[in-house]
Amino acid sequence: MFRVLGTSVQSTLALDIHAGRHDMNRRSILSIVSAAALVFPILAVTSVTSAQDQDRDRDQLKTQDQLKKQDQDKLKTKEQEQLKQQERTQERTREQTRTERPEKSQHEKAERSERHGK
Repeated sequence: MFRVLGTSVQSTLALDIHAGRHDMNRRSILSIVSAAALVFPILAVTSVTSAQDQDRDRDQLKTQDQLKKQDQDKLKTKEQEQLKQQERTQERTREQTRTERPEKSQHEKAERSERHGK
């Protein structure tokens, strides 16, 4: 990896330089790992929060859809009730008209035509 230089002072200096580089690499790695350890919880919380937001939004949409369906069902029911009420009202009107002007029986019709003929 490294070559030994001619003198022991030079070789010691070369070893110190190599060790210094090794310490710098170790410090760099440690600082990167430390930074990652600090950032990871933030990313994890952010992703959990994002997932919760999505779940809440999906639940809100479901709730809104259910409310719309309930409103539509209520409107249908109300319209059906109104139609039934109209039919009842029409039937009552027909019944009142019949009681006010009862239909004449066949016998009464025959008697009238005989009277007018005499």
